[in-house]
Amino acid sequence: MVRNLTGGISNASVRITIALLLVVISSALFWASRDFAVIAPDWGGQVRGVSYNPSHLFTEKQHRHVAAEQIDRDMAQLAQITSRVRTYTVSSGLDRVPEIARRYGLTISLGCWISSDLEQNERELDLCIRTALNNRRLVDRVFVGNEAIMAGYVSPEQLNRYIKRVRDALPNRIKITTAEPWSTWLLYPEIAQKVDLVAVHIIPYWEGIYIRDALTFAQHAYKHVQDAIPNKPIIIGESGWPSEGRTRKFAEPSLANEAYYVRSFVQLAMHKGCDYYVIEAYDQPWKGGVGGLERAVGAYWGLFDAEGHPKFAFAGMLRNFPQWRVYAFLAGMFSLLLGLLILSRMPRVRQPGYLVMGSLVALITTGLLVLLDATSLEYIEPSDLAVIFAMVPLILLAATVILTEGIELVASLWRMERRAIPAAIPVEAPFVSIHVPTYNEPPAMVIETLNALSRLDYEKFEVVLLDNNTLDDAVWWPVAEHCATLGARFRFFHLKGVRGYKAGALNEALQRTDPRAEFVAVVDSDYQVEPFWLRRSMPFFAAPEIALVQGPQDYRDSAESTFKAMCYEEYRGFFHIGMVERNENNAIIQHGTMTIVRRGALEGVGGWSTWCITEDTELGLKLFEAGYGAAYISESLGRGLTPDTLGAFMTQRYRWVYGAMQIMKRHAGPIFFGGRKLRWAQRYHFLSGWLPWISDGLALIITMFALVWTVLMTIAPRHFDVPMMVLSGAAIALFAAKTAKTLLLYPKKVRSGVKGALYASIAGLALTHTVAKAMWSGLLTSRKPFLRTPKCEDSASLSQVLRLAWQETTLLALCVIAIIGTMISRGFDDPAALLWMCMLAIQSLPYLATVVTALLSAQSNARRKPATMIVPVSVAPTPESEPVLPKAA
Repeated sequence: MVRNLTGGISNASVRITIALLLVVISSALFWASRDFAVIAPDWGGQVRGVSYNPSHLFTEKQHRHVAAEQIDRDMAQLAQITSRVRTYTVSSGLDRVPEIARRYGLTISLGCWISSDLEQNERELDLCIRTALNNRRLVDRVFVGNEAIMAGYVSPEQLNRYIKRVRDALPNRIKITTAEPWSTWLLYPEIAQKVDLVAVHIIPYWEGIYIRDALTFAQHAYKHVQDAIPNKPIIIGESGWPSEGRTRKFAEPSLANEAYYVRSFVQLAMHKGCDYYVIEAYDQPWKGGVGGLERAVGAYWGLFDAEGHPKFAFAGMLRNFPQWRVYAFLAGMFSLLLGLLILSRMPRVRQPGYLVMGSLVALITTGLLVLLDATSLEYIEPSDLAVIFAMVPLILLAATVILTEGIELVASLWRMERRAIPAAIPVEAPFVSIHVPTYNEPPAMVIETLNALSRLDYEKFEVVLLDNNTLDDAVWWPVAEHCATLGARFRFFHLKGVRGYKAGALNEALQRTDPRAEFVAVVDSDYQVEPFWLRRSMPFFAAPEIALVQGPQDYRDSAESTFKAMCYEEYRGFFHIGMVERNENNAIIQHGTMTIVRRGALEGVGGWSTWCITEDTELGLKLFEAGYGAAYISESLGRGLTPDTLGAFMTQRYRWVYGAMQIMKRHAGPIFFGGRKLRWAQRYHFLSGWLPWISDGLALIITMFALVWTVLMTIAPRHFDVPMMVLSGAAIALFAAKTAKTLLLYPKKVRSGVKGALYASIAGLALTHTVAKAMWSGLLTSRKPFLRTPKCEDSASLSQVLRLAWQETTLLALCVIAIIGTMISRGFDDPAALLWMCMLAIQSLPYLATVVTALLSAQSNARRKPATMIVPVSVAPTPESEPVLPKAA
């Protein structure tokens, strides 16, 4: 035995080691693959010209007040790489650039900023003319406006008037032009009428061109303008590539790409004899971030960084991702540590299971490092950091849910050992008291439940049916009379004023239990048990530590409609996958029907808790905290009724989730921090079972945030950009993980095929909004009334189910509008925008599933005959009174 156990541990260690070794190697190779040599021509000469905004401008405010000393330092540095500097404005102290540049032998191409503020344009023009006249020997060109037509600041006629005014005021040796993107010159060739030369901006990045095709594109763009305006000289007013920021179509910002483009461009320009200005001298952090003119990439066009340090060399080999070693080390270390933590604690599985789990660990660590890389932008704005830090907990939660789903997946598919629970048929069958709590239930349904209990193949049992607060005598009296016909072992009690909802009724039943009873069983009023139920279950109590034996919930009416089939498949996943795996670690979730409890243990932990609306699950946790064990039988031992309507389906799930939050708050100490007799695996399974519900609650917040943010992106695009791709990717990855788990496990473990998996997925998604509301309500409140699941309800019409799902329908419409708005405002150039639209689409799927389920529910209900009674969905306590018993009882 020891030899086998030792050998097993050794084999598991080998399998874990192999998996972790492959994970670490794969992580390192992934980051290494991002680095490669970039071959670009060396450039030892000077750049023909550079565009200039001062260095050390980190905010818009700093840009408005530029000191002469700062300009002097910049001119001294730029004189080392060029002989010509192009400015964009003479405001903010930049009218002093020519006189300062004189000290360093620089020629200035003076900029005159044209905006939509016509009064400011007048002041700018006057100052520009004066500056050019005062420095006529240093100024060779004046740029009247920079992309003013593209931005829509002025009309072509207004711009031509401004150009003519400057042309008339300055000597002919100073050439006058305006700068626009090459495509704008093609659209508005009339702006070439008054200029001496045509200044085109050719920036392949903004066109989404792949870096290797950028120079070819630049030549074609130049040629198009040359053909359209053949009678004017053409210069390139701006050309360059950003070193960081967002990918645009196929154009990826990176330092290596910037270096490659600039070095190649200046060589090409020299070879072609083109006059040009490289954009730009210094990085401009004030252009990026919230309110930035060019969003994420606006800060990163400089040959030097914002503090004046060279960003790349003009000669030598370039590396695409030189810091890959740091990331490879971090990926390997995090994957190893997290992998050891998870793989060593998870159930022993075969090698494929460890490999799959190791791969998930690698994906999680890679995603977290991508997030770290995204936050390492040199000039990241505090507002951007605030958004990232706000999203980090959500990303970590998504990662945790993915890992827990992965653990359940691999344990279900590749577990090597199963828990052995001793079971022995007792020499003398113990006495079992079966409790059937009812409230306002259809009499015919309850009578069928009692008839099934009367057919039990077991000798020593009683049935205590306790009707709780039913007001209409016509509802409970037929049940009481039927009990009398079934014999003395069937006892009926009708009580008024019972407090504590179902838990209160069960406690009343416990007080009326036969003293001989060693075990207490609970059956819901709609369940028809199999005759062998007790004979199959009782042998598991042979182990003295077993205080609870639980059978699965199963349903007998799933074939009635598509809606019920969907509900049925959604339930089956939990009872055939989740409960089976929890049973392996003595951590099942007790549910209130088909459950048997050792009476002494039940009374020892204080009975059923009346403060909790999921008293069954809470009792199971109390038993575990007291050191007891539990057993789960996965085969069907009885069948109940599926909720008749979508409203009943939602009400049931709302109660489960709300109760779970009540339990989590009340038992937070033992669950989160240990204590009592809860084992680590039990704490893990309770938390991992609640995590998907918590993530649904947070997903609702994310959806609201995404909708508001999309509106802000649409109405204020300068101030609100698309969030980083890693944030959208987390939501998409979580959805993909859940979907993959369902599609992989259902055919094999639930044996319902792909159709069953799809049914379960749609039904589960349809409850997402209900779960989210219940989660937040459960965390923020504690005294919701018990919400019962109505049985044999009247059919709901289409209008009724759509009114029920009005919130989901509204959110679905808003998500669709947000997708369309993003599509219109951002187009398809930015991969981050595409991912954002995908995220919005995925966030809308639960609401779409609710609408689809509502339609199927209405369609199914239209085919059913109306029920004979309508019952409310919550129990309101009535004044206490004495029990009323029928004479026959």
